[in-house]
Amino acid sequence: MADTPAPDTSLTKVAAREDLELAISAVEAAIPNIYWHQSRRAWAAAKAKARAGVARVSDSEGLWRVMRPLLGQIGEGHLSVQLSDAMSQGYRGAPRFPLDLLWTERGAFVLAGHGAAADIPKGTRLISVDGVRDADLLREMVAVTPHDGVIRTATMRTVSGRGFSSILYRLRGAQSHFHVVLEGAGGRIERDFPAVSPLARPPEAADPAPLPTLEWLDDHTVYLNVPTFSNARLRKVGTTFPDAIQRIFAEIERRGARDLILDLRENGGGSEPNESILFSYLVEKPLHKYAAVEARARRIVVTSLSGKRFETEVFDDDDKDPQRQIQGGRWTRLNTPPNGLMSRWTAFAPIFHGRLVVLAGGETFSGGAELASMLRHTERAVFVGEEVGGAYEGNTSGYRWNLELPNSGMKIAIPLLQFRMKWAGRRSHGRGVLPDCPAPPEAMQANERRDHAWRVAVALLRQDWQTPRRALCPQTD
Repeated sequence: MADTPAPDTSLTKVAAREDLELAISAVEAAIPNIYWHQSRRAWAAAKAKARAGVARVSDSEGLWRVMRPLLGQIGEGHLSVQLSDAMSQGYRGAPRFPLDLLWTERGAFVLAGHGAAADIPKGTRLISVDGVRDADLLREMVAVTPHDGVIRTATMRTVSGRGFSSILYRLRGAQSHFHVVLEGAGGRIERDFPAVSPLARPPEAADPAPLPTLEWLDDHTVYLNVPTFSNARLRKVGTTFPDAIQRIFAEIERRGARDLILDLRENGGGSEPNESILFSYLVEKPLHKYAAVEARARRIVVTSLSGKRFETEVFDDDDKDPQRQIQGGRWTRLNTPPNGLMSRWTAFAPIFHGRLVVLAGGETFSGGAELASMLRHTERAVFVGEEVGGAYEGNTSGYRWNLELPNSGMKIAIPLLQFRMKWAGRRSHGRGVLPDCPAPPEAMQANERRDHAWRVAVALLRQDWQTPRRALCPQTD
């Protein structure tokens, strides 16, 4: 059987430049505040660098390496790039870096090795790849992955597991070998590892079940895992978020729970206003949460260098009435039901008034990060884990423009609404909610729900405190 020919992803310099300039025009026209997380000078410098780099581009892969860092400069975690079908086909079977890694602020640690690297023990620390040290590798990863502001934990979760090998391939292209330096219990390890086929890795695990789940740890302590706010995912299992969460808090009330551990570590958000619904079972008083929800315009229109017109409507038909036009042609959401700028307009019951510990981290994003921000602002909870992956001050998300670049076929998902929390401040600019008790993921406990962070949360609730400020971070093994 003949080998399948490699997909053609070649680009002329003219075509590459047109796609790059279209991407620049589109994000500048569509993102409500492109300077929220960067200065005008930084954006100008990043554009100049990309324009110089595109002159050397000869294929879609090269364009990605120029364009993805440029978009990363904006600091909007909902701004993403989808590979073209031809690019995806080429990546699908390409041999890659043979180690799965866990990335944390303490460094990168081996989760599993494949092929010739299968003998590397779990927990071994990565020092460098081809002479590039772990800290510099992480900076490369942050530059080309979606992230809010200057937050690195979202990238760490993206490139953990097999993610690092995938992004490294996109950055460097095909490599037959990697020179790797590691540090293990027995000392320094320096090896040359051949790349491995994707088939050398086991199949990816299925997405976790979307339903919120409740576990009683004792007669008065419950653990609640809320993995998503996505209506689409919950509809697939035959329920809605309001119904599922109402049943849970009814049980919590009926059985008299006094302490709650809320796990948001897998919650990447989903559908508005589910984060506010959950908040409303934890905080009795309605919260004016958004200072504003704004769009650049009702319709976004840009033109490519060859004169092609690209446009999108920002709002759905049923969401146009609750908007009003303001200075500069922008549109802002009115503070009226059903969503407006509030956490809620109707009463929720039963309200849980007991002690609350929240587990959160780099995968806590979008609506999950908004809930974390609301709970931090109201001083409702003690936070355990790592920095939340979404910004404390809000995000740009909601509606998005899926713009296909005409020559490379890559698609840019551009978020169209700026959700600005009412309590945004300079000290928190570009950062996520920070943990009161740091407990980052650990390689030896990867994929274990009852890990170090979980044990810290349980130990916190053994203390005698009534307000989060009085809790003391426990020492656990």
